[in-house]
Amino acid sequence: MPLRAAEALTLYAVFIVVCFLGSALLTRSPISILIFTAIGTFLPTAYVNFKISRRKKKFMTQLPDTLGLLAGTLKAGYSFMQGVEAVSQEVEDPMGVELRRVVSEAQLGRPVEDALESAAERMESEDFAWAVMAVKIQREVGGNLAELLLTVAETMTARSRLKGEIKALTAEGRMSAIILGILPPGVGGVMYVLNKEYMIVLFHESIGIAMLVAAVVSMIAGFAWMLKIINFKI
Repeated sequence: MPLRAAEALTLYAVFIVVCFLGSALLTRSPISILIFTAIGTFLPTAYVNFKISRRKKKFMTQLPDTLGLLAGTLKAGYSFMQGVEAVSQEVEDPMGVELRRVVSEAQLGRPVEDALESAAERMESEDFAWAVMAVKIQREVGGNLAELLLTVAETMTARSRLKGEIKALTAEGRMSAIILGILPPGVGGVMYVLNKEYMIVLFHESIGIAMLVAAVVSMIAGFAWMLKIINFKI
């Protein structure tokens, strides 16, 4: 069952407090309390971002087939709004729920183009925004909307195929970036467990803190640079 915003924020705050109190009672170590509180702060946010990203990715995957179905309804004699409503009942969520929302807003008097643009903004989908732009242009100057939607769908499919090929070619680079990003803190954590006196200098001496900060900044900069090299827009 979906949570309302107030309920989600309440659960988020409770989770942070539980992590703080649990670590304080079980470990009584300031470092452990800080670590577990940080985990409690960032883990729910990371989970929500993961769910959002997966929803948007599924929406993008559904988009070419949805445009094809919509073009088919137009060729069958449906009006554009009738086609959107029919397709919204056939496709799975999140595409289905977004199209049904578009239909509801249009029935309440909102221009269908504005409703579609809002859906593109909610899903942060450039491809869907292009499709909406194509619809707006067709309504202004005329033309065969079904063929136009099919052309847009074919273009999206070709771009998606190209992205898959590039992702396969850069898989080794991504794995190297992940390993190099995880390795320094992993080795540091192991050394802290095996020889705490050796590592404690980094946290209590000024020169150690300076070295630690420099190492973290350098690691973040290097990791960001590697990600920039292996990730680019098509």
